[in-house]
Order: sequence, then structure tokens, then C-alpha cells
Amino acid sequence: MANINWTLKDFKAYLFIYCSFADHLQVPAERNYAIEKVGKKRFLEIHNEIEGHTDDVSINKIRKYVQHHKLTDQFINELLDEVKGIFLIDGEFHKLEKRLFGSLQNIFTKYKNT
Repeated sequence: MANINWTLKDFKAYLFIYCSFADHLQVPAERNYAIEKVGKKRFLEIHNEIEGHTDDVSINKIRKYVQHHKLTDQFINELLDEVKGIFLIDGEFHKLEKRLFGSLQNIFTKYKNT
């Protein structure tokens, strides 16, 4: 896979939109939360990109970004709080959301800036 040349804002947008699909059903509250975080135009661009990806491709893109941009503990904690906000916006933390959240925690922990 080629290098991911995202800005931090691009990475967060991709992550938030991907997470809004964690249970394979994007409810309006999750969609609106992601739009609020990244803006309508960027949401639509990344949304279209993600629809063409498998889960493996998306996770690998996220992993590759995190691996090459050593993130601090504080930033990781804030980012995971925002991700959890997406998962809980509909009032439920579904099984697939929990699994993705655990995977993201593992990725961030493995590649964090120590």
C-alpha cells in the first residue's frame, strides 16, 4: 500500500466517517456527528472513498497513518473519546462498534509516541 499522505484533519475525517459505519448502518445521528466534525464537503468526499473500501483496506490505511505519525497519549485519548462519541450518539454501543473500538485502541497503543 502506498504512503498515506493525509493531513491530520484528513486522517481524523477518514477515521470518524469510517467509525460511523462500524455496525454497517450509518444512522442519521452518526452521520450528522461526522459532518459536524469534518464538514459536509469533506464528509461526502471521504464517504465515497470509504464505500469503495473493504474493512481491511480501511483499517490498514488507519494503521499505516498511525504508524508513521507517532501520536501522543493525550492525543490518542482525545481521539478515542471522539470515536466513542460517534459510537454512542445513537444511545447504544453495538457489538461491532465495540470490536472496532478495541482494534483502534490496539493500533494506537502499538504505534504511540513513547
